[in-house]
Amino acid sequence: MKQKPLALAAALFVGLLGSVHFVSAAAPTPVAALMSSKAQQGLLLGMATAGQSTLAVGGNGVILRSTDGGGWTQVKSPVDSALTQIAFADRQQGWAVGHDHAILHSADGGQNWTLQNWQPEVAAPLFAVLPLDANRVIAAGAFSSLKLTTDGGRRWTDLDVPALSAEKYHFNALTRLRDGRLLVAGEHGLVGLSADGSAWQRVATPYEGSFFGALPVGEHGALVFGMRGNVFYADDPQTGQWEKIETGTTASLFGGSVLGEDAILVGADGVIVRVNTSQRKTSAILVKGLNRDQVFAAVQMTSQRMIVAGDKGVLKLTLPRQ
Repeated sequence: MKQKPLALAAALFVGLLGSVHFVSAAAPTPVAALMSSKAQQGLLLGMATAGQSTLAVGGNGVILRSTDGGGWTQVKSPVDSALTQIAFADRQQGWAVGHDHAILHSADGGQNWTLQNWQPEVAAPLFAVLPLDANRVIAAGAFSSLKLTTDGGRRWTDLDVPALSAEKYHFNALTRLRDGRLLVAGEHGLVGLSADGSAWQRVATPYEGSFFGALPVGEHGALVFGMRGNVFYADDPQTGQWEKIETGTTASLFGGSVLGEDAILVGADGVIVRVNTSQRKTSAILVKGLNRDQVFAAVQMTSQRMIVAGDKGVLKLTLPRQ
């Protein structure tokens, strides 16, 4: 399939291709996002669950909330900067990050949001956020930005991580492996590991393109994915031994979710790929009537349904039988 052109909407997907650098043109003070009846159809870049609710964030500071994946309500956002990712530590405590170095916090499951950090002068979007608990949260983004809070976001500290930041590559994804270690992935095949979020080490990978996402697999393993359909698996990233998984697509992959032994990856050209993590085999998921002329940036899974979000908004899909 022909790759979708690199328009601004596509570029917002975690710094697509790692070559699009943004300079903020934001006002001196943050401006609240406009409320719109069409927010559900707009650019959406990240999703997360909080209890029985699913939340999505995207362009112009939009935050949406749903209890069934079908009906969505826009909630008030303190910024109109594009929001790129959202994650929750539990049913109540959540964070969203985005352009203008913005970090937002919710203490009530995503119904209300306050601004904890906003630094447009830094000119470095944040692309990933990972709450370890209600107090410790890590945020990562462009030009090796890495921030840590240990008090729920009252104070955010910029981390100096020479092992990862010498080239100022973009950090695009954060995840926690099932053994508790933390993993960051980004441009030029960058992967880093940490035990606590403060000290990081770089691990070898066989790929020089950009990784846009990472998922925990198995007891110690990880799945990383990104440009041109490239997916790699390691039983333990520490070893630097990665196995390439053939996906049958050259469409870049931006988002992923794990359901049992399956990892569901989504990306450009409306691609949805199922990876059996135990057998390392892939198959395309074909949804009847799905428009392929779109980019998916995020996916959330249950056993009965799939919710995808991207440049044309959010969709609730019924999983076809295997």
